[in-house]
Amino acid sequence: MHRLWTIVLLFFCLSVSARAQEPKVHARWYQVQDDSVLVQYVLPAGNPMRPAIIVLPDRFGADQGNVRAVIKVLARLGYRAYAMPLRSAPMRAVEGMPSVTRDSLDTALLMEVAVDITNEPGCSGKLGLLGFDIGANVAIDALSRFPFFHSAALFYPTGGVTALKKLLRTHAALQLHVAQFDPQCSLSDVNTLKEAFMEAQKPLHIFYYKEAHRFFINPQHADYHQKDTQAAWSRINKFFRQTL
Repeated sequence: MHRLWTIVLLFFCLSVSARAQEPKVHARWYQVQDDSVLVQYVLPAGNPMRPAIIVLPDRFGADQGNVRAVIKVLARLGYRAYAMPLRSAPMRAVEGMPSVTRDSLDTALLMEVAVDITNEPGCSGKLGLLGFDIGANVAIDALSRFPFFHSAALFYPTGGVTALKKLLRTHAALQLHVAQFDPQCSLSDVNTLKEAFMEAQKPLHIFYYKEAHRFFINPQHADYHQKDTQAAWSRINKFFRQTL
């Protein structure tokens, strides 16, 4: 009986410790143009001098449990992690594939927030982007216009090869993740992009997920794929460690 209570007490202590170590999500208003944007963020334990990564959400909006989980993971990996809301991605139910249109103002807002984040105490000056779906398109537009970001990991952008070819204008390190069954970012689009990068003699890391659908890395979506998500996170971690 004594041994049983010892095990129960140990389990309780470990559970309390795990909850205590759970990264806390904060929020801060950033002044942008004539408006302000509420950005969620998580800092690594001890708040050391570290690179920052801005997460740009998929078309279902930034106020998802999944988005908060992403910045918590990044903070555990040692990054200053931020999740920025997008006009292109208003909050909606995480289901299906609703239509989406990129709001060009998002790029300007992203750049203003990015500058403020880079100048914050604790930021090493290096900045990366992690974009999903329409968030990846906002990232592509910013990358193609401003030599400000060091690297970007992009998941299934929309808009086909026309949108993807904007990446030829960036000097940032790039990692692209695409799903086999995705009508908005097809294998043909990706192969065309790959050939263009080869002709330009520029590096591009592409990861292709067989039998996966769009939104495979969003656990709130019906097309979530756990094994592919685990593989993707391993690649994200390695990529940012090499480029930030």
